Order: sequence, then structure tokens, then C-alpha cells
Amino acid sequence: MSTPSTPPSAPSAPAVPPTRPGLDDPAWGPLPARSAALRWLVLLPLTLVFLPLWWVVWLLLAFCLYCVAPFAELFVLLVPRAERGAVRMLDATLGRMPFVPLWCVTPVSLTREGDTEYYRARVDRRVEKATRRAETSSGFRPWDRELVLRARFFRGVGAGHVLRMAEERNWTLQPRSHPRRRLRLRHSGRARA
Repeated sequence: MSTPSTPPSAPSAPAVPPTRPGLDDPAWGPLPARSAALRWLVLLPLTLVFLPLWWVVWLLLAFCLYCVAPFAELFVLLVPRAERGAVRMLDATLGRMPFVPLWCVTPVSLTREGDTEYYRARVDRRVEKATRRAETSSGFRPWDRELVLRARFFRGVGAGHVLRMAEERNWTLQPRSHPRRRLRLRHSGRARA
């Protein structure tokens, strides 16, 4: 009877630490600047025509959902564990349909497109304000520790800059974040050292 021999083990390679998103991936960089002709000749007229229609559809959808809400509330009271599904339904409809869509041209994007310093200062102010709010909240309101930034807000600097800056201030990236659409951040609740 022979014992099975074990093959000699190969030298183990050093473990590679997981890379953070935003450092190497180009998707986490700034969005490409749109040309002035595209902004003024195409996107501005489309925004002026379609944005009011978008808002009407958004308000009608919100009104319909809130008309159904009392009946959903009654159903939630009768059926246990249905509350989570009702909240997810509202989040899946109105939460995924932004009030100002990414294709829309705002006055800021008309005048400041490609101005990296402006977008950097804008992101820094917003994250700093949210950090002060999260660090001084009493903990009874969990929404004080959440920050959602749409791509329109950090278009000129990219999601990587937002992530690096937010991690310095105890914010962590949440699931369902997308570097080209929206970043969801959550504060740890601890003050900075």
C-alpha cells in the first residue's frame, strides 16, 4: 500500500490588496466635456422643450403613487412584512427617475462645463457641509448620515475625486452606486481624528 504523494507546493505569491474603485478605472474619472456647440445648439433647445414634459410626467407618476399609497398602507397593515415591498416600490419608481435628468443642461453646466476647479470646490463644499451635519447629528435621524450625489454635480472632477475626498471624512461607498450616474455615500458617525 502506497500513500498518495502530495505535490510540492509552489511558492505563494504575496497577497494583492484589493484596489479601491476610482484610482485606476477610467470610469471613475471626469465625464467628457461636451462641446459648446452641442450644449447651446442641441441640448439647450431639447432641455427647454422636453424638461417641462419630463416634470409633468414625474409629477403625474408621483401623484398616482401617492393616491395608491392609502390603499397600500391598508394592505401593509393587514399583511405582515409587506412594508418593505411598499417602500422598495416607491424607491424603484420615483428614486430611479431623477427630477432633473443627466441629459438636461442646467445653467451651471452651460457656463462651467470643463471648469475643473469650480466642480472641485463645489464637491468639497457639499461633502464638508454633509460631514458637519453627520458629525453633529444626535443619531436619531439616520438620513443625516447619507449623501447622494448625482453625476451632474461632480461631472467635471469625476467620481474618483468625490470618493477620495469623502473617504478622508469617514464616508463609505454604498451599494447601488454608479460612477457615471450617482454616488451613494454613508457616514460612519464618528468625528474625524
